Amino acid sequence: MFEPPEEKQEVIEAYDRRASGYDLAVKWFDVSARFGFNISGWRRQAVGQLNLKPGDTIVDIGCGTGLNFPMIYEAVGSQGTIIGVDLSEAMLAEARQMALANGWENVQLVCADATQFEFPPQVDAVISAFTLILVPGAERVIARAVESLVPGGRLVILDMAWPRWCPLWWRHVLFFLRSYGVTAEVLRRRSWEAVQQVLHERLSDLFERQYWFGFFYLAAGTVPEREIV
Repeated sequence: MFEPPEEKQEVIEAYDRRASGYDLAVKWFDVSARFGFNISGWRRQAVGQLNLKPGDTIVDIGCGTGLNFPMIYEAVGSQGTIIGVDLSEAMLAEARQMALANGWENVQLVCADATQFEFPPQVDAVISAFTLILVPGAERVIARAVESLVPGGRLVILDMAWPRWCPLWWRHVLFFLRSYGVTAEVLRRRSWEAVQQVLHERLSDLFERQYWFGFFYLAAGTVPEREIV
């Protein structure tokens, strides 16, 4: 039987433990919205950047408990398709319960490593929220996501970063990081820089915004029309 690498296994276990209370924890974080720490508001902005329309197919990488799904479903409707991908079976169980409770029959859930997930061809949009920082080689995931998108398709990333002005030991002040898999090793590889480089190289109409002193960012872009050879 396949055994995931130690770092990946730690991430799975961390999110399996927190799956049942994850949504409530996010709501507690939103209490800090008055200080600019507004996770739910950033999610709404991220989904808004997708420019979704009824009938669209979208892949949500690291969908977790499905926090993006209500906003996505409102945009794509019952004729659209929502494909949620996550490494944690427990998180997906929460997402599945949400879909069942709302009668959303167009939600497909896949338990997979983002680096090994086979993107379906010709999707209209891809989103990833608070996931890629945890994925070694995240830039390769983004490159493959771009290849799966139709011309004019949108790719949106909402994630954490670590501003260069901030010493790494400050991670101890942000006490919640370790419990969500954001370790010193994760921060040192600065995967967000490689992700953003791919976005700049492969997409047009780029939109970029930083939140909360640069510890979080939103980046979005459009797949350009491909030249006919």
